[in-house]
Amino acid sequence: MGELITFHGKTDGSSTEGVFELESDILHGTVSYIRIPKGMKAKIWAKRIGGAACDIIIEYTHDITATDPWASPVTIELESLSDAGELKTEKRRPIILRGFTGKEAFRAKWKQSTAAESHIALEVEFDELSS
Repeated sequence: MGELITFHGKTDGSSTEGVFELESDILHGTVSYIRIPKGMKAKIWAKRIGGAACDIIIEYTHDITATDPWASPVTIELESLSDAGELKTEKRRPIILRGFTGKEAFRAKWKQSTAAESHIALEVEFDELSS
């Protein structure tokens, strides 16, 4: 069993799309992406979305050190909160993102039809890759 960390973020309330700036008790400040250390995997166990209607997109890049690492990301998952309220998604089998080189990363984006405040919480476990 690895370390389970909760990351929180919110929309800016004035844009209809953007990237969540995530914060956690283990971070000093915020981050726009989470880099997966070499030899580790990130398991996304749960997502909580609340506030205004919002689409949440989890994206993955193989090389965060590239000139434009998000030019052609892999879309891992799309979750939609169709009306104002709250949506909780817990996985019996988590989304697993592997860090083979240490350059892999993921982020959470939002899209809204009308700019409003929404928030997200991601429960992420970091664990060693199995041989």
